[in-house]
Amino acid sequence: MTDKIQHIIESIHLKCKTLHENLVSERSIRIEHEAEIVTLKNEISILKNQNYEIEQLKAALKIDLETIMQKGIDEKESVLNDRNEEIDELVREIEHCIKQLKQ
Repeated sequence: MTDKIQHIIESIHLKCKTLHENLVSERSIRIEHEAEIVTLKNEISILKNQNYEIEQLKAALKIDLETIMQKGIDEKESVLNDRNEEIDELVREIEHCIKQLKQ
C-alpha cells in the first residue's frame, strides 16, 4: 500500500512540476506579448502623428492648388478682357477711318 501511495505522491508531484513549468512558460509568453503590445501601441502613435502631419500638408497643398487654379482662371479672364478691349478699339478705329473716307 505504501508503494502505491508513494507512486501516487510522485505522480502528483510530477504533475505539479509540469504545471509549474507550464505556468512559468505561459507567464514568459504573456510578458513577451505585453512588450509587443507596448511596442505596437508606440508604433501606432507614431503613425497617427505622421498621418496627421500628412493630412495637414495635404490640406495646405490643396489650398495652394486652388489658389493657383484661380490665378490661372483670373489670368485667362484678364487676357480675354484685354483682347476684347483691343478688338473694340480696332473696331472704333475702323469706324473712324470709314467716317473719314465717307467725308
